[in-house]
Amino acid sequence: MFLGTGACYNRGTLYLVRKIDLFTSVATMVLQIYELLVSVALIVTFSLLAYIALHNWRNEIARALCILLASTVVIYGGDGLLSRALQPSTIQFLLRAQWLGIALIPAAYLHFSQALAVSYTDSAPQSQRQWLVWVGYGLSLLFFTLAFTTDLIVRGSHKDGMLTQFNARPVFGGYLLFFLSSMAFTLRTILQVHQQVVAPALRRRLKYLGATFAAPGLAIFPYLVVTGSAIQHSENFSLIFASLVTICVIGMIPVMSYSVAFQGLLVPDRLIKHDFIRWGLYGPVVGVTIILCFQLIPWLEYKFGLPGDTLITFAVMIMTVLMPILISRIRPYLDTLIYMQDQPEMNYLRDLPRSTFTGADLRQLLENTLMVMCGALAVETGFVAGPGKGGYTVKALYGSRREVKRFVAEYPLTALIPQLERILPRDPTNPPPTEAFLACGKFFLLPLRSPDGVFMGALGVIRNEGVLQENGSLTLEARCMIDALAHQIELALATAEMQQRIFDTLRDLGPEMQSLQQLGTRLEKATPASLPSLEADLSLQPQFWQLVKDALTHYWGGPKLSDSPLLGLRTVQRFLNAQGGSQTRALQAVLRQAINNLRPDDQLDPSAQEWLLYNLLELRFLQGKRNRDVAHRLAMSESDFYRKQRIAIEEVARQLVLMEDGEKHSLLH
Repeated sequence: MFLGTGACYNRGTLYLVRKIDLFTSVATMVLQIYELLVSVALIVTFSLLAYIALHNWRNEIARALCILLASTVVIYGGDGLLSRALQPSTIQFLLRAQWLGIALIPAAYLHFSQALAVSYTDSAPQSQRQWLVWVGYGLSLLFFTLAFTTDLIVRGSHKDGMLTQFNARPVFGGYLLFFLSSMAFTLRTILQVHQQVVAPALRRRLKYLGATFAAPGLAIFPYLVVTGSAIQHSENFSLIFASLVTICVIGMIPVMSYSVAFQGLLVPDRLIKHDFIRWGLYGPVVGVTIILCFQLIPWLEYKFGLPGDTLITFAVMIMTVLMPILISRIRPYLDTLIYMQDQPEMNYLRDLPRSTFTGADLRQLLENTLMVMCGALAVETGFVAGPGKGGYTVKALYGSRREVKRFVAEYPLTALIPQLERILPRDPTNPPPTEAFLACGKFFLLPLRSPDGVFMGALGVIRNEGVLQENGSLTLEARCMIDALAHQIELALATAEMQQRIFDTLRDLGPEMQSLQQLGTRLEKATPASLPSLEADLSLQPQFWQLVKDALTHYWGGPKLSDSPLLGLRTVQRFLNAQGGSQTRALQAVLRQAINNLRPDDQLDPSAQEWLLYNLLELRFLQGKRNRDVAHRLAMSESDFYRKQRIAIEEVARQLVLMEDGEKHSLLH
C-alpha cells in the first residue's frame, strides 16, 4: 500500500534476517505488523467489494463505490505480493502494475460524486455531468499507460535497506493535481447533498461519509514518491506511519461503505445493519482471525521447534470448530444493539421457529396419540382424517396401512363426512354415548370438533372383540379412553388451523408491509425537490398490489382496467405510441410484458414452481379461463389455486416496479 506504491521490501536481506533471528529485530517486527495490517485491510476491502457487488450492483453509487474498493484491492494485493517478491524484475512489474489502482482512484471519485449528486439533488441532470466522468476515466487510463510503459510519471528505483523507492518525474505533478482535485470535488458534492436532504437518518449517514470518504485515497496515495529522499534514512518511521494510516483505512472503509453502499435498496435501515453485521462476522472477522492464527505459526515453529505443517493442521482444525461457536455467541449481543428499540418484537420473532407448530409436528403428535390409544385399547389400527388440499384425507395412521386404504376405498371420506357432521357434539363433562360413534365397516368413527363446535375431521379405530359389548358397541371404558385422547387431537388440529390462518393473514399482508417499508425508505432519502414525484409514484403505494390484481382481473375489459390508476405509470406512457394512443391497450401490453418477463427458461423442469406461476398467470389472465378450469388444468385444489394466484400477482407487481424503475433510470440518462 503506502510503501508498495512508492517502495517495496528488499527481501533478499530480510529473508536472511528472519532465518537467523526471527522476531528479534525491531525493524523486522515493525515490518511484520505492517504486513499483518495489509492482510487485514485486503480482507476487509475485498469482502466489502464482493458483498456490495452481489447485493446492489444495479445502483450507480454502489458501482462507483465498487470501483473505489477494487482500486484499493489492487494496491493491497500488490503489497501482499511485493512482500514476498525476490527478483528485481518482478518487483518492478508489481510496482508499475499497482498504478492501475493509483490511476483509477481519481476517476472513481468523480464517478462517485456524480452518482451521489444525481441520486440526491436536482441541480443538474446526469447527462450534463456524465462528460466529466468519461474525461476522468480517460485521464486515469492515460496516467496508467504512462506509468506502466514509460518513465514519465515515476522512474527508479532507489534501494535503501528493506525499502525500494520510486522517484517522481515531471508528469507526476499532473497526476497529483488530478488526485487532489477529485478529492476536493467529492467533498464539495457531499456537503451540497448534506444541505439538501431532510431526513435525519440520511443526514447522519452523510456525516459518516464526509468523515470517511477519503479512505480509498489514503490507501493508494504514493507517499514515498512525494517525500522523495526525505525519509530514506528511517525505515522504521516509514513502516510505523504506513501502519497507522492502514489502521485508519481499515476503520474508515466499512463506515464509508455502510453510508452509501445500499442506496437504492428499498429495505429498512435495521435490515441493512443486520446484513452488514452478518457480512462482518462471516467475512472479515473469520478471515482476519485465520490470518492472525497463521501469523503465529512461524513464531511457534521457531519457539518450540514444532513442524509448521503440523501446526497448520491443528490451526485449521481449531478455527473450523471455534469460529462458528464464537459467531453464534456474539450475534445475539449485536442483534440487541441493532434492534434496541424493537427488542420485544425481535426476540419473539427470533424464537418463533422454535415455538411454531409445523405440519411435521402435527403428524408426529397424531401418530404418537394413535399409538398410545391403540396400545391402551389393544387394537391394531387407528387413523385420523382431516381437511387437506384436495378435501378430507387421512392425515396420520397407526397399524395396518392396508386396512386403512381398504376402508377409505370402500367408504369414501367424502360420503362419510356429511354423516359425521350430523352427529351431535359430545358433552365434555360426561362420557361419550354410543351414539357419538359411527360404526362403519371394520371401524368406529368419532367426529372431531374445535372448542367452538366446528367440525374438523374424524378419529377412526378398528373393531376388536376386547373393546366391544354384547350388542357390538364400544365399552364405556373404551369410549372414555378414546374421548380423552380425542381431546388432544382436537386441540392439535385446532391449533394447527389457527396458526395456518395467521400465516395466511401475514402472507396476505406481505405486499402491503413491503410497500410501507419501501415508502419509508424512499421518504428517508427524499429531498424537498423530489417530494412531488415521490407522492405520485404509484409503485410505493400500499394498495399497488391490489391495483395490479384488479387490472389483471379486468384484463379483457372492464372499469378496473380502463379507469385503473396504473394508466399513469411511465411504462404505460412509453407503450402508448405502439398501441395507437390507447391507454387501455398500453396497460394491457405492460401487464403482458410483466408476465412474459416471468417466463422461465425452457430448460427448467416443467414441474418447477416458476413454471406453475407463469402458467397460472397465462391461463387465468392472458387466456381468460375460469378459476376452476385453471385449477383443474394445473392439478391443484381450489384453495391452493388462490394461494398460488396471490404469489403470482405479487411477482407481476414486482416486475412492474422493476420496469418502472428502469424507466426512471433511462430518463435520468
